[in-house]
Amino acid sequence: MAVAAVIGAALVGAGALGGCTPPSAPAASANAQTADAARPATPAARPPAQGAGPAEGGEVAEEEARLTKEEVARVLALVAKARGLPVLREVRSQVLARGEILARIRAHVEREIPEGVLDHQREVLAALELIPADYDFTAGMYRLLEGRIAGFYEPDDQTMYLVDDLSESEAEETLAHELVHALQDQSFSLGKLLDYKAGEGDRLAATHALIEGEAMSAMFDVLVGSAFQIDEAMLRKLVAMSTAMSSVGDTPLVLQESLGAPYTDGFEFVQALRRDGGWASVDAVWRALPETTEQLLHPEKLAAREPAVEVAVPTAAALGPGFRVVFDDVMGEQALRIAFAAYAHRDAAIGAAAGWGGDRYAVVRRDDAQDPTRREFALAWRLRFDSAADAAEAAKVIERRFGKACQRRAGLGPIAWTARGSDVAVVAGPYERRGGGEASATGTCAGAKAWLAEVMKGGVGARGGSGEGKKAGK
Repeated sequence: MAVAAVIGAALVGAGALGGCTPPSAPAASANAQTADAARPATPAARPPAQGAGPAEGGEVAEEEARLTKEEVARVLALVAKARGLPVLREVRSQVLARGEILARIRAHVEREIPEGVLDHQREVLAALELIPADYDFTAGMYRLLEGRIAGFYEPDDQTMYLVDDLSESEAEETLAHELVHALQDQSFSLGKLLDYKAGEGDRLAATHALIEGEAMSAMFDVLVGSAFQIDEAMLRKLVAMSTAMSSVGDTPLVLQESLGAPYTDGFEFVQALRRDGGWASVDAVWRALPETTEQLLHPEKLAAREPAVEVAVPTAAALGPGFRVVFDDVMGEQALRIAFAAYAHRDAAIGAAAGWGGDRYAVVRRDDAQDPTRREFALAWRLRFDSAADAAEAAKVIERRFGKACQRRAGLGPIAWTARGSDVAVVAGPYERRGGGEASATGTCAGAKAWLAEVMKGGVGARGGSGEGKKAGK
């Protein structure tokens, strides 16, 4: 699982496409006044009173339903014209209370994401000290989502859902954003693209960002006349600020960043494509989707179809009998940026992640046959960079957080890392959880170092493409 897809995968799995729309001020950029004046004089998507729309368990007045349907059709036509996609069918809509929206998302996650995936994602983040050891990741994710959700489009039932407590401007933005998703689904079958697949977190994150970035770009075309009036750097800051403001006090930064990344990174990607060749360039990407977030973050890598390095799943024989891999995935460059941003300044994190070539991490677990509430966890992570210099730059970020020697941690056990040539490896744990609760160390630094040597012996492939010198913006 990619860290950037921690929230993203859950949102996509829940069909929460466009679950967090940007701040109400159109990009709140340096061009905000011009953008406001450029808004088309179309009827706003007014948020009906709670219970309006064909929500479950409530009756709706025929006049209200008719007006809502007309508004949807009107804005759908505007969005279709701006994006250049055909309207193939009417888009159904429902307005639901915030709690009802969240309940639908929870149900979808439980139905579509295999049992244990979110728990194992928690262990990845905890082991790397990206969330506190005792943080309830799943509950925190839903709290963050509840504060940010404005609406979503569900491919399964081809219905757009809006929260009933939005202001007029928020509802207008959300309606336009979600209707882009409806058009994407009609032309490109989003449901098939967004199905959870084990070991494909980075690919899913790239697809999610394309989907959200296109929706942002077309939405701004409708709302402010042209998405090119939007300052991309300012939008990134505002999305981060609005997410932070709507978060509860204990929400880790990595979760906040993960929620916003598909929108901001995706918007920059789509804008780059449009500058190069208009919406036709975006259409071409739909026919050959990015395979990695590296390709998303570096459009020249997409053009070259530079593949990721294939890294074998780390093994854990050095930990002793009973430990087995229970979860593995690719972090990817986007997730690496977010993780490194928890250890260093954002600019340093971006630079250190830019040399990413490939990676694979594994959560390993040992169950206690005598006590089913007792489990031991550990994490191994192997990365390949484009050059030894790139690996050294990443190593500096890791060293800044964890030092040079193995660190003993009271709760999460030892953490050790090494860099050799173009390769970096990190191991963390083992540590024990009883009943999924507080962590307590069980491993030693001697054991961690032995495991680290094993992980560094694992298989790493090669890749084609330009490899060296891809650090755009450095």
